[in-house]
Amino acid sequence: MSKHEQGRLPEPDYRRLFESAPVLYVVLDREFRVVAVSDAYLRATMTTRDEMVGRSIFAVFPANPGDPEGVVRNRLERVLETGESRILPLQRYDVPRPAAAGGGMEKRYWNAVFTPLTDGTGAIQHISCVVEDVTDRAHDPRLGKLLPVVDAIGLLFFDREGALISANDTFLRWSGYSREDLAAGAITWRTLTPPEYRAASEAERERLRSTGRIGPYEREYFAKDGARRWALFVGARLTDGSVAVYVVDVSARKAAEQAQRESEERYRSLFESIDSGFCVLEMIYDADGRPIDYRFLEVNPAFERQTGLRDATRKTMREHVPEHEQHWFDIYARVAESGEPVRFVQEAKPLMGGWYEVFAFRVGGPGSKRVGVLFNDISERVRAERALREAARRKDEFVATLAHELRNPLAPIRNAVTLLQMREDVDGEIRSIGEMIGRQVNHLARLIDDLMDVSRITFGKVQLRRSRLDLRDVAREAVTTCEPLVTASAHRLELELGAEPLWLDADRVRLAQVIANLLSNAVRYTPSGGRIVLRAARDGDEAEVSVEDDGIGIEPAMLERIFEPFVQLEQRQNGGATGIGIGLALARALAELHGGRLSAQSAGPGKGSRFAVRVPLAGAPQAADTPVTVGSGKPRRRWLLVDDNVDATKSQAAVLRR
Repeated sequence: MSKHEQGRLPEPDYRRLFESAPVLYVVLDREFRVVAVSDAYLRATMTTRDEMVGRSIFAVFPANPGDPEGVVRNRLERVLETGESRILPLQRYDVPRPAAAGGGMEKRYWNAVFTPLTDGTGAIQHISCVVEDVTDRAHDPRLGKLLPVVDAIGLLFFDREGALISANDTFLRWSGYSREDLAAGAITWRTLTPPEYRAASEAERERLRSTGRIGPYEREYFAKDGARRWALFVGARLTDGSVAVYVVDVSARKAAEQAQRESEERYRSLFESIDSGFCVLEMIYDADGRPIDYRFLEVNPAFERQTGLRDATRKTMREHVPEHEQHWFDIYARVAESGEPVRFVQEAKPLMGGWYEVFAFRVGGPGSKRVGVLFNDISERVRAERALREAARRKDEFVATLAHELRNPLAPIRNAVTLLQMREDVDGEIRSIGEMIGRQVNHLARLIDDLMDVSRITFGKVQLRRSRLDLRDVAREAVTTCEPLVTASAHRLELELGAEPLWLDADRVRLAQVIANLLSNAVRYTPSGGRIVLRAARDGDEAEVSVEDDGIGIEPAMLERIFEPFVQLEQRQNGGATGIGIGLALARALAELHGGRLSAQSAGPGKGSRFAVRVPLAGAPQAADTPVTVGSGKPRRRWLLVDDNVDATKSQAAVLRR
């Protein structure tokens, strides 16, 4: 053997190279019998070389369900007729799964290129079939270069009939389907589509047939568990007849849009149904930045009922009511500029003289010129309140007049009783009758005085005559006034006034009246033999005088109401002096005139009550001037009586002569 022959490589085993190639190869003769097949093809089709070699390809793979019109045979015959290569479009052909793998059929999709193989004379002897398994083309590594955002986009491949061939992991994650579900072949365009979207989907498929494209369009699709997800679909037909579809999940956006629609529907429902008028307006300014008008952007149905304005939207207030007052524009401009809401009551005279309760707030952030206005026509309420105030004024005037007129006949009666009691020649029965008349007249006089005082306070005619005084002395004077009433009711009155002076700057008569009213109230509402305690003490910068009893007590709900004029508790001491329910109201008003306050406390019915007056303390008085010595003689005096009541004048003159 020559050195040249020794250095040559052995001849390659071309059959072995062919069979071990990673490409799916099949070589057919002119009768379409298998001559050679690659190992890769055998693995892909789950067949063996013995099952295939020497047999017709149509005998090995009979009744191809994906080739009802004999497309494969047609392409092979065209290769023999023309001597040119032919491309086989996408075909479905399911292959039997081995028993070890669970048996049954496994769905597969294929592409192929058929190429003629000739001899030295140019005659076609064989056909080379290069086959590609495209069942899971969504995992084709080449697509990774085209889909850098593959985790955000679903990728689907459908065959010409609408069956789902393949899907990427993103779509499988969204939908809940698995690759086993895809291999089962039950997922189609129709099974993914809810019934209400079928018509739109069919329209897109028709568009695909005519233009080769789908979408973009949005619709829901069914996940494996039956749930619905929103997605944007866009796709196109590939050269092999399959359809590639990109899917973008828009569920979050659709959920947000749905939530917004529901919110708007709730707002609109509320907006349309509330009885209050509501509008959104936009401020209008002149060249100097002064608010001169506003435009109605939105109004609810109640707006028209509340204002009487028709077709208000898009019109300005000046267009509706040219003479509308400027203060309305100023108020709303401040709200728009400051962002601070306001609540107010205002009259709109041009709008039929109506009164409105208004709440205004800015719509939008800083710089917005829009203002929301919620309002109610309260004209009837205002008129009713005015009528009540007028009725109350007339009532107060009537009470004041009545009290004044009642005092006129009381004066001569009281003088007559006094004269009767001065006579020494009257018998005991007459004297007893006179004393009874005197007691009743005095009681009636106190009631009239209270009515007069309430009227004076109501009309602001009470003037305090202040002086420096000791609260303890005033308390003792009040006790003296009420002592007959306390004695008659057999109450035990205890005084706890302390040893330290409690200096006040107060009206002695009026402050004594306050304490006396509290004592009288305690007597009325404490059963006979009850205990009443009058206390006076310092508390910081204030002095407190309180009246505490063990009487019938007060319901919690009545603790404030009892200070209203003419309000009385239903129960009171039997036989006690009656009243008309103004003593406590008068006492509180007089306490407040002194810069103080009056409050009531009670643990409830049957547990007594406590009334306390607190007034500011004052400094001790200056040293008193040297008293003036008064002569001991009894000079005669002349008196001039002037009164428009003749009986009062004559009776008073008779008392003075006595």
